[in-house]
Amino acid sequence: MHTLDHAHLVIELQTILAEGRTLQAEHQARLAPYLTADGEVNEEHRSDWDDARITTAIEAVDRLDTLLAQLGRLPGLTAGPPFTVTIAGSERYDGERPWSFALYATGLDDALRTLPELPAFRDWLREEAELVGPGAEPDVMLVPEGCHPGLPEPGEYIDLRAEQANRPSPAPPNTTAAVPLAISTLGARTKTLGR
Repeated sequence: MHTLDHAHLVIELQTILAEGRTLQAEHQARLAPYLTADGEVNEEHRSDWDDARITTAIEAVDRLDTLLAQLGRLPGLTAGPPFTVTIAGSERYDGERPWSFALYATGLDDALRTLPELPAFRDWLREEAELVGPGAEPDVMLVPEGCHPGLPEPGEYIDLRAEQANRPSPAPPNTTAAVPLAISTLGARTKTLGR
């Protein structure tokens, strides 16, 4: 992310935080008349306090939806939860474990479209292709049972999320930007990266 983008992001986050704190202060002020000096609910006003709590809770839920939508539109923040994709390269012939890559994606198809756009993954593919020979396609295979929402144990994957989040802008729909790559799975199906 460029410095200007970072400064803009900080300003936007401060604005959202200020809105949340203002709402919190308003709710505390609305509930204060029903509390004792010790901060306990005054039993004589329990019914009014309950009504005020319901009103503030509804306002808070409505405002939370808006705040989450604002956060989702900020530059540099990615859409989607963490997702793990596991791909076996030539190391599988030596009995070594496959590679797992963590990125932000809503599912496997989304992850396979996004991976070829990330420079570190392209570098890995290039290294795999060099092992096969000049001008050859990399010899890689998708490991479906190693692909899942979330992250594996720390240290057992290559984390591409920072690289993905630091892209200057969201990538356009995948046309010629990514290099399509057919990846055989351990089943009979073939997935294509970048399509």
